Amino acid sequence: MIIIKNNIIEILVAVGMVLILLYSSSPDIYPDSERFLGGNLHDPPLYSTIIYIMQLIFKSLNSVIILQTLFVGFGIIYFTRTVAIHFNLDIIIKSIVALFLFIPILQFYNSLITEPISYAFSLLFVSFVIKLIYNFSIQNIVWSTIFVIVLLLTRNQFLFLYPVVLLLYLGILILYSSKKTFAWLLISFLSIFIIHNASINLNKYMKKDHFEKSLLNNKGIFFFTYIDAIYISTDKDIELFENENIQNTLTLILNKLNNEKAIVKYYDNRGHYSLSLKKIRNYSDILLENLALKENTTVINLKKQISIKIITANFGKYIKHIFKKFYDSTWLFVFVPFFMMLASLIGFIKYKSKDSLLILFLSTFALANHSVVYLFGRVQPRYLIYTDFVILVFIFITFIIFLKKQNILQNIK
Repeated sequence: MIIIKNNIIEILVAVGMVLILLYSSSPDIYPDSERFLGGNLHDPPLYSTIIYIMQLIFKSLNSVIILQTLFVGFGIIYFTRTVAIHFNLDIIIKSIVALFLFIPILQFYNSLITEPISYAFSLLFVSFVIKLIYNFSIQNIVWSTIFVIVLLLTRNQFLFLYPVVLLLYLGILILYSSKKTFAWLLISFLSIFIIHNASINLNKYMKKDHFEKSLLNNKGIFFFTYIDAIYISTDKDIELFENENIQNTLTLILNKLNNEKAIVKYYDNRGHYSLSLKKIRNYSDILLENLALKENTTVINLKKQISIKIITANFGKYIKHIFKKFYDSTWLFVFVPFFMMLASLIGFIKYKSKDSLLILFLSTFALANHSVVYLFGRVQPRYLIYTDFVILVFIFITFIIFLKKQNILQNIK
């Protein structure tokens, strides 16, 4: 009974994993899944490699679903254990934390996309950052480094980790000021940079034949900035371009989008941009593919050229649009981390406390993720689970700790 009581969270999570896998371990195929099945050049290679290895060994995509579900379960257990130890949480609070972290995977555990495994890796990464902040050791910094690299090699979205890790390491250096600490932090950061970039370049080299055949490749950050640029543009912006073919193509695009009321001047509610995004993407791609053939270039190069010129000429409107993006979606998860960041930064400067550094890390972790999504992607809740659920857990834990202290003070009085 003691063993069961001490491991009740692990048992509950394990039972939950078994139940959902018994319900279905069949892969849910998304349009994005094809990229990972084929090993797309523009995506980091880790998830595609996992799929390839699992299919090679087990001859089934179900094995991928089982593996990523087990990873999520392990991530939830390890994260819950870590916060329970460091913040002295009782069994009830641990259960609530584990249950809360379990909720996101009910929707996407069997999806053949990077979100499930990225969610697991992000929980493990945050767990080792907590350990690193409260107990600087070689083991903790090695594991933190590994999970940063793993996240970077799973989704391009996690490029936001570079500034976040740099800020974290600066804070740790202040807390544990020594030449040895500096050396290990420097080795860690350089390892992250070298291994990540070497792996990406190796992946590109191995798939260069596929890339050379794909003259109309249409991926990268300008895939999304182009949509933002067209959304905020007007007919006057066509005059920014000297190339007659580009002018003619943009005229056709903007005329169509005007008729569809799919640009910013027709903004009428919080869902307008999301609806317009699909119209801009679907109508533009056909015309830009034809234009790319005429100009002997790629679609993404055209989108880059168009994005830069229109955004530069309408920078104020672009910034307003970006702010409206987060207002239209999950604005609360920007304002809350922002004020957490301000408070923790002031606290860290004044007191150099580990708690302040942890909150500073978590808030910048969330803000950086949201910033990348708003600037270079389509706003979807599944892109934000890696940071938002962690933030909510720590807000909950902070309230619990505060109420405990208040109760202790009242008992003393």
